[in-house]
Amino acid sequence: MSASANPQAILQSWGVPELQARLKFVLIALFIYCVGIHVPAPGMDAEAVKAFFTTGAGSGGLLGFIDIFSGGALSNFSIFALGVMPYINASIMMQLLVAVDGRLKELQQEGEEGRKRISKITRYLAIFLAFVQGIGFVGMITGDMLHVLSFNGATALMSVVAGTCFLMWLGDEISEKGVGNGLSILITIGILISVPGMVANELSAAALDNARLGALLLFFIFTIVVITAIVWVQLSVRKVPVQYARRQIGRRVYGGQNTFLPMKMAQAGVIPLIFAISVLMVPPTVFNMLKNVQGFDVLAGKYTTFQQGPWGALIQFLLVFIFTFVYVAVTFNTQDIADNLKKNNGFIPGIRPGRPTFEFLDKVLHRITFFGALYLGIISVLPILINGIVSKVTNVQINSFYIGGTSLLIVVGVALDTVQQMQAHMVMRHYSGFNK
Repeated sequence: MSASANPQAILQSWGVPELQARLKFVLIALFIYCVGIHVPAPGMDAEAVKAFFTTGAGSGGLLGFIDIFSGGALSNFSIFALGVMPYINASIMMQLLVAVDGRLKELQQEGEEGRKRISKITRYLAIFLAFVQGIGFVGMITGDMLHVLSFNGATALMSVVAGTCFLMWLGDEISEKGVGNGLSILITIGILISVPGMVANELSAAALDNARLGALLLFFIFTIVVITAIVWVQLSVRKVPVQYARRQIGRRVYGGQNTFLPMKMAQAGVIPLIFAISVLMVPPTVFNMLKNVQGFDVLAGKYTTFQQGPWGALIQFLLVFIFTFVYVAVTFNTQDIADNLKKNNGFIPGIRPGRPTFEFLDKVLHRITFFGALYLGIISVLPILINGIVSKVTNVQINSFYIGGTSLLIVVGVALDTVQQMQAHMVMRHYSGFNK
């Protein structure tokens, strides 16, 4: 079953009653999300927020990038300012903890009840992270970390934490009653909401400057090339052939099938990029907390310059590269796969079952992960690379249009996943529109 579908078949999916109901639910949920983005959190000075995100530390860099993820909710400091990032970070941390903690691993293997308990722990961790990030953002915007102890600061903090809790619930509802992964869809819509305003700003500026218009055209050409590359890599799979031995029980013969084990190049998805961004957010938060201490205000300025330069891009690349290996090693257990193949009389042609199979799969996984990590690392620094190339060719710097490779990766990946889920619903209803 192909991951792509013709546009006419997608439109025909609206005629399937159950799928139509699911799509309507998604649209209603997204409408609620879009409205919430523009509801300001009480307790914050609107002028201080605007100044921070136009001329202050939030005018670019990682905060500008996070603002893209939230659909501009952070720059408005709305009730959805934190978005679903705390929950995503909590999920990543729990996956890592499950891999290294025996008790959590046993809990996960207890079936549905164990998974529910882990999900509950993840939510509590997400709320804790939302408090930490909320304190950091309120302190950075107001210029005083102790502001959260005041009535206004505490009100703003509780509002954004409550907003994150609501989005966690809304994302789960979309996953259950709609189509696609709810949290991923919320992030995607947040990114897409920001695009029209950026395009309008750039086109209005380009109307007065021919050189800027040429830079914008070159930028869009790069964007199309990047989208094409992302689609190609997202769909790239290394198919490891697997055979199952024939066995006879009574008069029935079982096994004997030829199949394959899919190993995706983009196995880690966008998780390493998000985790690397979260790590890079720690130093500026700490510097802002201690900026009243002599010397730390200077360090904060130096770090911002360093972060936006080539060395900052190199560190971001290395973090993404390392996190990709760590995440894949945690989530794709080749030892378990080798054991399961052996238990089910499965084997890879030319490879003996047991340890040789594990070593072969581990070798293949390392090779694929290397190229996947390289791909994600390049994606993470694409805004810097593309802006650098465009400015070299046209002598124009495009700063306001901050859609990078990470954003494109999320949008394309979620679009492919959603279409695949729609295909699954159509196939289950014996509808052939997607397969024409």
